[in-house]
Amino acid sequence: MSIQTGMKMYNSQLSPFAARCRLAIYAKDLDVELLDMPDPALEAEFSRLAPMHKVPLLIDGATVVPESEVICEYLEDKGLGISLRPDDPVATARMRLLSRIGDLYVMDPMGELFGQINPAGRDAQLVAREMAELSKAMGWIEHYIGGPDFAVGDSLTLADCEMVPVLFFFDQIGPMFGYADPLRDYPRAQAYYEGIQKTPAAAKVVAELDAALRRMMGN
Repeated sequence: MSIQTGMKMYNSQLSPFAARCRLAIYAKDLDVELLDMPDPALEAEFSRLAPMHKVPLLIDGATVVPESEVICEYLEDKGLGISLRPDDPVATARMRLLSRIGDLYVMDPMGELFGQINPAGRDAQLVAREMAELSKAMGWIEHYIGGPDFAVGDSLTLADCEMVPVLFFFDQIGPMFGYADPLRDYPRAQAYYEGIQKTPAAAKVVAELDAALRRMMGN
């Protein structure tokens, strides 16, 4: 039975940052109401609560928590469900490092590239520059990631919550720019990405992201 929390989270199925939080919620088996955005009926309240106007946004009673990393840490600090932090400080440092690389060095160029998906009007120089940055960051992930079952250690951690959406989008965006098998050059990351999907929470998030991406591309 899910753990009742009374929480709700403004969510977007295609957002890698919201996906990160959903994975933590699913792994902890928390009952959190997901409010899918955009939704005109929710927009006024969302704007009032979120001056940054970004999802995800967690609401816990009178407490409003923005930003995916902060939300995941908040759920940990609340002591809800299984712990997604390693006990070992070295493993914890590795977990935080992978999250840092994903947020700063993978998602930034990925965001630029998503703006270039349509070949019409594509900026070839921008694409080349951002692909180079993305490849460099993926090399760092390849160096630091564990696996093949989990990103750090032998159980699910917040590093997995970060890595699953990061690698999903890396795997999906490559073919859009002529790279048919982008994970092939990163065998440790590829083995990890395949292995982590044996975990139900990770498999659920990958399926959600895939369905949301297909809907977007269909539009």
